[in-house]
Amino acid sequence: MWGQRETAVYYADGTHPQHNTHCAHGWIKRGQNKEIKTNSVIQLGGRQRVNINGVVNAHDPTDVVIEENSSINAQSTIALLKKQEQKNKSLRCILVVADNARYYRNRKVKAFLETSKVKIIFLPPYSPNLNLIERLWRLLKKIDLYNEPYMGGTTSDLLISKPRFSSFFANIKQYRPELESLMTLKFHTLGT
Repeated sequence: MWGQRETAVYYADGTHPQHNTHCAHGWIKRGQNKEIKTNSVIQLGGRQRVNINGVVNAHDPTDVVIEENSSINAQSTIALLKKQEQKNKSLRCILVVADNARYYRNRKVKAFLETSKVKIIFLPPYSPNLNLIERLWRLLKKIDLYNEPYMGGTTSDLLISKPRFSSFFANIKQYRPELESLMTLKFHTLGT
């Protein structure tokens, strides 16, 4: 068995925040209507979103590696795994717990993994509750998207929100208390 410093466990998944208002909460007096600023799908030329593929350390929720691309596919997944290897040069093995998304099971990714120190462990189908990174994505959306209207007028204006997400990851250590309470390794087994 490898020692603490020879291996690390990460959880991986992608997220696709859309450029729309996400209403999380609000108080509205009974009998009154509240207008919420939002954008139009037609105005923006379709549903635009940011595609982020990432991994988070199971024992340090501020240890995050992300890859942002126009889509999450085999190439962007390999780029993410290479970044993760580069960040963890001293480790002998990097275990990545992931869902069954196609981009993790792609033949190009499998070929890369044959010569990599990254080993992927797949979660059972339809079990996002077992993937810790889902909790990181929830916090990202809560901080950067909830109750914040995106009012860009053109597709090129969509780049406005990317620095918001970059700022979240650059300053992730300030969210340590929230992350540690969200990302516990204490899982409950239901139905047994």
